[in-house]
Amino acid sequence: MIDRLVDALPKDRPWELIIFGSAPLQLGLDPSFLSGDVDVISPEDITGYCHAAGLLKGQARIYVEPCTATAFTASADWPVRACRCQRKHATLLLPHPIDILVSKIKRLEEKDLNAFRMVIAKTGHPTEAELIAAVQRVVDIYRPSFDEESAGNPTANTRILWQELFRKDIDVRQQIIAPALALRQQSYGGSGRSLKQSLETLGATATAPNQPGDPAEPKTNSP
Repeated sequence: MIDRLVDALPKDRPWELIIFGSAPLQLGLDPSFLSGDVDVISPEDITGYCHAAGLLKGQARIYVEPCTATAFTASADWPVRACRCQRKHATLLLPHPIDILVSKIKRLEEKDLNAFRMVIAKTGHPTEAELIAAVQRVVDIYRPSFDEESAGNPTANTRILWQELFRKDIDVRQQIIAPALALRQQSYGGSGRSLKQSLETLGATATAPNQPGDPAEPKTNSP
């Protein structure tokens, strides 16, 4: 199906496609781990090319699903771990299994749990410590969703995942969110003070009257 997609794209320029979802797991780990679609992110809308080649949902048994970049919830450094391969005039980026798994936590349907089970059975990874580190890299999934967004409950899903994989509970706020935010603050070189607190201190200093011993304001000559 991916080769058919590449053949459907114009050959007069190179293409770079992100293949995410379950397809990279099937390609790289277990050929029997089947999915009904191939999730693809492209810098250019490829829907028209897919439709002309009969690759979209309703046109093919296994179909191509063109997606926006925001559909793949991954950490900023996921391309560092990705596998790159060339298929004719297209470069394919296949995210590392850990990034694919973490991207499934917001939804966490049964097929997503099966993906975690399969990867661990095949590779022995991720361990609990590796998964904690990976989820901390996408800590913003635990922020409240937009009103217009019909999203799952990442906090509850994370606890379900820990029960399924490690047979234990996890305190998401203490073990994931708080350490991740502390590392982020450290990376910013912050002292822990918020911008609001700093501005309030600056404003109070600027409006406070001179105290004894303070330098006097410079005098100006009268016109």
